[in-house]
Amino acid sequence: MEDCKQTLIATSIMEAEFVFCFEGTSRGVWLKSFIFGLRIMDSIYKPLRIYSGNSAAVFMAKNNKSRSRSKHIYIKYLAIRERVKEGKVVIEHISTELMLTDLLANGMPPKNFKDHVARMGIDPMM
Repeated sequence: MEDCKQTLIATSIMEAEFVFCFEGTSRGVWLKSFIFGLRIMDSIYKPLRIYSGNSAAVFMAKNNKSRSRSKHIYIKYLAIRERVKEGKVVIEHISTELMLTDLLANGMPPKNFKDHVARMGIDPMM
């Protein structure tokens, strides 16, 4: 996914992750529709799978509960819950040690770097 600026100021990491989940699901659902429109395949049956390292954001996406501090997020990003409920999107928690994108975003010790590269299936030529 390309970098983009958030148009909303998140007041917590959970809110920032939830906004990312919304952006990711929106683009993923659009991409599935685009591929279907090209008529190169009948349909993509599996739901879009989004991984988040923030368990509070995953909880908020899956459940119909919110705190008063997150009401603005709840209202604005209600679409995530609808997509999860419809089975179009699955949002799961994943530990940060298993997030392959950490390789691209964070500095890490050589051993962790090599483990991430191996899980991505890339030949590191090292």
